[in-house]
Amino acid sequence: MATLTTLSADTTPQSRALRSSVTKKFAMSITGMILVAFLLMHMFGNLKLLISGADFDAYAHYLRHFLEPVLPPYFFLTIFRLVIAAAVLIHVVMALHLVIRDTVRHAHSAGLSVRRYTMRRYLEGSFAARTMIWSGLIVLLFIPFHLFMFTDQIIKIGYSDPSTPSHLRVVFAFQNWGIYAIYFVAMAAVSLHVWHGFYSAMCTLGWRVGHSSTVVIKACSWIVAFLIFAGFMLVPTLIAFGVINS
Repeated sequence: MATLTTLSADTTPQSRALRSSVTKKFAMSITGMILVAFLLMHMFGNLKLLISGADFDAYAHYLRHFLEPVLPPYFFLTIFRLVIAAAVLIHVVMALHLVIRDTVRHAHSAGLSVRRYTMRRYLEGSFAARTMIWSGLIVLLFIPFHLFMFTDQIIKIGYSDPSTPSHLRVVFAFQNWGIYAIYFVAMAAVSLHVWHGFYSAMCTLGWRVGHSSTVVIKACSWIVAFLIFAGFMLVPTLIAFGVINS
């Protein structure tokens, strides 16, 4: 007598595809590119301080009241923050899944211990690739610190009045060399992460199709990483050395 066998929801092609490494890498690539675009936009806003404090404050005000009165105040900014937070969450969760799955699967298939396999992969990769986990961890720790200082004003450096203009909060913060050092390390970590992540994302999305495209992608990853580091550190450096003081 024939036995009727049904597939569970966990064994359908769709469910397997959603759990596959390719899907996770694709999700990481898309969210990573969203976050790179956000960083470049955020960097552009910070550079308004090179023009004047008034321009920086006007930009900050504009973001809070974008599309008003069609939308209520802070509506666009709130949605934008939720999208960025979702991108960060998906990026981190997919990264953790891939690291755990890749390490365990290859260690077992190669008959190696997880420790030996991890060490071998560490030695094979570039410096940026080897430090992706650590640079990502630094960035994750830095994000709440940054928000507590410039968004929520839980951390106040050089002022006590919450109504202090945005540009002065930035100036007071980076006149403190300790804060400057924290940002230097954080932006170095961000740039290293972007350097390798941008290249990996372009490869995952299918842009690497030959030697020439590989060279172009590598060059673009260097350029984007350098722009982010230089763009974010320019204003803090000018403030720390007294070029910008108000």
